[in-house]
Amino acid sequence: TKATCDSLGKDCGTVADGCGGTLSCGACPDGQSCGGSGVPNVCGPPPCVPTTCEALGKDCGQVPDGCGAVLECGACGPGMTCGGGGAANVCGHAPCAPATCESLGKDCGPVSDGCGGVLECGACGPGEACGGGGVANVCGQGACLTATCAMLGKDCGEVLDGCGGTLSCGACADGQACGGAGVPNVCGPGTCVPVTCEALGLDCGPVSDGCGAVLECGGCTGPETCGGAGVPNVCGQAPCTKATCDSLGKDCGTVADGCGGTLSCGACPDGQSCGAGGEPNVCAPAACRPASCGLLGKTCGAVPDGCGGTLACGGCTAPETCGGTGVPNVCATSQPVCMDRDLGSALPVTVKGSTVEANDDHAGSCGGAGPPDRGFLWTAPRTGTFTFDTARSAVRSVLAVYGGGCGGAELACATGGISYGGGARVAVALTQGQQVLVTVDAVDGASFTRGYFELHIAELRPSEAGACFDGTDNDGDRWVDCADTDCRDVPGCKGQGCAHHDLGSALPVTFLGETAASGDGFQGTCGALLQQDRAHLWTAPQAGTYVFDTSPGDEATPAGNALYVLTGCRGTELGCASHLHPTRKSAPAVKLTLTQGQTVLV
Repeated sequence: TKATCDSLGKDCGTVADGCGGTLSCGACPDGQSCGGSGVPNVCGPPPCVPTTCEALGKDCGQVPDGCGAVLECGACGPGMTCGGGGAANVCGHAPCAPATCESLGKDCGPVSDGCGGVLECGACGPGEACGGGGVANVCGQGACLTATCAMLGKDCGEVLDGCGGTLSCGACADGQACGGAGVPNVCGPGTCVPVTCEALGLDCGPVSDGCGAVLECGGCTGPETCGGAGVPNVCGQAPCTKATCDSLGKDCGTVADGCGGTLSCGACPDGQSCGAGGEPNVCAPAACRPASCGLLGKTCGAVPDGCGGTLACGGCTAPETCGGTGVPNVCATSQPVCMDRDLGSALPVTVKGSTVEANDDHAGSCGGAGPPDRGFLWTAPRTGTFTFDTARSAVRSVLAVYGGGCGGAELACATGGISYGGGARVAVALTQGQQVLVTVDAVDGASFTRGYFELHIAELRPSEAGACFDGTDNDGDRWVDCADTDCRDVPGCKGQGCAHHDLGSALPVTFLGETAASGDGFQGTCGALLQQDRAHLWTAPQAGTYVFDTSPGDEATPAGNALYVLTGCRGTELGCASHLHPTRKSAPAVKLTLTQGQTVLV
């Protein structure tokens, strides 16, 4: 009996039929080759040819071989580090980073910077000496030596000892009075007339009345102190001592001087940039910037970070396996999946994920046939009306809810209902213990059919107030968080509540970040529809014109991006710029004139 291609499990090429003849089992589709997966006469992806450390020009740390494995490229010699010269996985010398007076905890005199230079850490104020407290190069006061009556030339009454106390210098003999001859606290003939604080022009602290007693002239109110302006026993405020670039440990850009002005701390030498090492206003070479699992699009296993380290990108949930569809370090399966995860009865719920490697397992009455999707079981913890939405998702969402779980009747389906982006929203009345299947899908035949999504489940509220920063449309009116009129007057909506990072008032400032797994929370007028984003607060240190840009620096393949500056979470747009293929010269840039202390959201 002749065999068939099916009975032999073959689907390509020519094989024997077992009776002296041959069978033609067809050809493979595009992207596959006959025997490509290692099984003769079975279609599969062509075998992957791993690269080598030498071919990549790498000599240290771990790098991917292009076929799902990791290459060990060795270690660096003495004095060198992996990525030290700025090139990932290449041994290099990191330049010596000189210390600062601030980092050494010194504030006076000359000290070594650790790199062959000498730092001048300044001088001490009145009443202090460098090392006076026993610590080298630190201003301090030596121990106070109290005076004596004899040292002061006094022989009667009470006098100040110079260290905050008083001395009792005795009494005068008959016929003499303390200060009688006109010399305070010295016995002499005559009558002593004591002075007053007012007559002396003094208004604080203890002073001698000239006749053997001590006057208390009162205290000062802040910010003044007794003798603060340099006149003993007179309230005054010490003049503000401006900081210096050296005292602040800064060597580039503009910083505040602590007295209402600014300091210009210079520019960096070639090969370094201001703040490149992560510390604002300090020159440093650009350090090797490790990647993240999100930036690499990896969801499982160990992956090199590009700087000699290894990222742990997690594990997969059955039936998905790591690399299940041939993409290294990505959870996936070719099997049909009804439910990706059981969310239990948690409330509220926020799920963040991606449909990129998912299958097309669901389709609602309002769309979803064709694009990949995800399904989640959820059980109502009590009887009520619950909202389900995909606000902040970077796909054109189709959201459906089915009663009873997999195979149940559709209870709701929507492709919109959120005021911006690709989010969808439905509200469903459920009884306690009722289980539903919630599917996150995408509009078929459109753009943005796969990618990052967020699923939010919450109990329907009469108002968004009190839940202004959870990413959910809590009251079902299409408006999310600060975009809702219920939240617009909440202080956090000025920027603090929706910002991922607060950059303070540093100038200049270089911030390295990524938008992976951040969600689509903002939309500028110049583009970047359904793209993930991150927000950064920044406050102008002084009135002036400032430039914000996303220059890619030395990045080999910079991603297109949009940059916009707002007055708050849902504030006025002050400027917007975008570019699909940015370079140093063409990167998005926004120039704005701001007042001192004005805070913007970038």
